[in-house]
Amino acid sequence: MEMKKSMLITAVAVIGLSINTAYAHGEHEFNGGEPYTLFHPEITWVDGTATANNVQLGGGERSAAAYSFNVTEAGNLDVYSAYTDAQWGVTSIWVFQKDTVGNDWTLTNLNTDGARKPGGGALNIFDVPIVGWQDDVFTTGVSPAGLRDHFEVGEYMALVTILGAHPDGHPGVFDAIGAKFSDGFNWTVGGFALIDLVQEVAFHNLTITASAGSSAVVQPVPVPAAIWFMGSALAGLGVLRRKKPTAL
Repeated sequence: MEMKKSMLITAVAVIGLSINTAYAHGEHEFNGGEPYTLFHPEITWVDGTATANNVQLGGGERSAAAYSFNVTEAGNLDVYSAYTDAQWGVTSIWVFQKDTVGNDWTLTNLNTDGARKPGGGALNIFDVPIVGWQDDVFTTGVSPAGLRDHFEVGEYMALVTILGAHPDGHPGVFDAIGAKFSDGFNWTVGGFALIDLVQEVAFHNLTITASAGSSAVVQPVPVPAAIWFMGSALAGLGVLRRKKPTAL
């Protein structure tokens, strides 16, 4: 019985560790910028492609949607968004790679306006409709954020924000490659506070996949072994509870 109690205590300790690991980025400890909420929307993986649908930003909250993934073979990836409903019609994508030493992350890729097809038209290179597009001369619209870029092997976190959130802790800077995640965000647009913009509600979809013809391999971040042990521990606890009445 003492052995079972010891196992249970160990299991509870692991459960606590697992929960802390899973929500380590829920409330980010920042050195600069302003407070914000980082959340992890549900993401679906099918044959090396990750998708998330109808994820809300804004609505009065200074929030960033975070999507984790691993690159196990280097190459080009497509990381792009699409709008399902966005009054402002704009979001940004910021991709951070986990540092090999320490607990910080470094900004490696970013985009605020997905690339257009050479011939123009109402779709960008990811075949995503361009918001507000009418023609290539008068109203070119806003292309949803999306990048096609090279990724080295490592663990990454793609953040989707309403346009204007700067992950380098300095307003008005959109070329911030090399910025640290710990620098925080500045919720500003052109030096003005983002008070009105965060009140709007924007919904987006996101896709992460290897680019056409690329040898890159992208996979979900593995669930920590402690999580599986947690499940086993809970199952064992259930066994103990079922056996107790029998013993009595």
